[in-house]
Amino acid sequence: MLILLSAYMGTDIGFLTAHKLPVADDYFYSKQFPTKSDKIDNITIVTIDNETMYKNGRLQYKRSMFAKVFAKILEGGPKAIGVDIFFDGIRDIKDDLCFINMLNDANGNIVLGIYKNEPENFLLNIDNITSEGYFNGNKMIALGNVQGIVDNSTYGGITKLLLTPHFDNDLTIYYPLPIVVLSKYFNAIYKSYPFEDDDDIASIGNVSIPTFTENCHKRYMYINYVGGLEVFNPVPFEKVPDMNPAVFKDKIVLIGVTADSMEDSHRTPLSRNTPGVVVHANIIHTIINKRFISPLRQKYQSLGVFFVAIVVFIPFYYTRMKISIPATLLTLVIVKLTIDLLFTRYGVYVQFFPFIVSTVFAGMCAMIFRKDSRI
Repeated sequence: MLILLSAYMGTDIGFLTAHKLPVADDYFYSKQFPTKSDKIDNITIVTIDNETMYKNGRLQYKRSMFAKVFAKILEGGPKAIGVDIFFDGIRDIKDDLCFINMLNDANGNIVLGIYKNEPENFLLNIDNITSEGYFNGNKMIALGNVQGIVDNSTYGGITKLLLTPHFDNDLTIYYPLPIVVLSKYFNAIYKSYPFEDDDDIASIGNVSIPTFTENCHKRYMYINYVGGLEVFNPVPFEKVPDMNPAVFKDKIVLIGVTADSMEDSHRTPLSRNTPGVVVHANIIHTIINKRFISPLRQKYQSLGVFFVAIVVFIPFYYTRMKISIPATLLTLVIVKLTIDLLFTRYGVYVQFFPFIVSTVFAGMCAMIFRKDSRI
């Protein structure tokens, strides 16, 4: 009874301290990336890089230049275009209208990234947006939220995508930019299922997304990072108008800033300076290729921690320290190797920190309640 009680309490304390990824779990999780991947040929990033910025200035391009780039990409017949750039404020009203007219007439799936409450600004003003999140009523031009859509962990930086939609002041729903892009790609509606243990998934078309929840307002998926900018066929923004548009055929094209001066870089398991558009690309790749990281269900995780706590308690209670301590360390090594195998081979994520806490607690209980003072 003492063994079971100690193991049970140790399990509870372990998960209480690991409500969010602590440094130990976060460190081990982040070291798993990048994971192996086949050649990525269905995602292309059109990048405003350092060279482009040097030649053309700090994103002070005329909006007509964006119109030319978008038109060239659309000519190639991509499945969807995701834009991680914000078109707020008036630069040159005549020139700006060239871009707006191009969007109004666009015959292709374009998703414009927006910040929360940004629709009050010029291009994406509230009068130009329908309650379904379309631009000027054109259902091929949708809006995707990019603010507050990811979760920063203590060590690895951005590791999770928040799938819960954002509601603007007028109750317009904005889903995360990668989700809207994929809705266009699959020509399907994103669905979020009830928050139940046996139905804790979301889906786009026939792709089910395993998720986990912290509360009724936060539903996440883990991001499976496969690489940085170089693996997503980067194309310099300024070279697009002179390119053969066939290179964009049937692809997801993401347009974003990678230049250092724009400071659109984030800490991720890949590096401390991962461009935001690369984060979007990894999210999209995770979903398209079903390379999901599935958190082990809480009941199975708790059962494993409970069992290990019992295994640790017994040698501490019945044997000397010189035997029980090495046995405990060996047990934790076996647990860690098992967790790594589950992650790398099957994409199953198991928290390691609760095992550490429960073993320490179980060992202390055994030493306190043991029948003699052997060390």
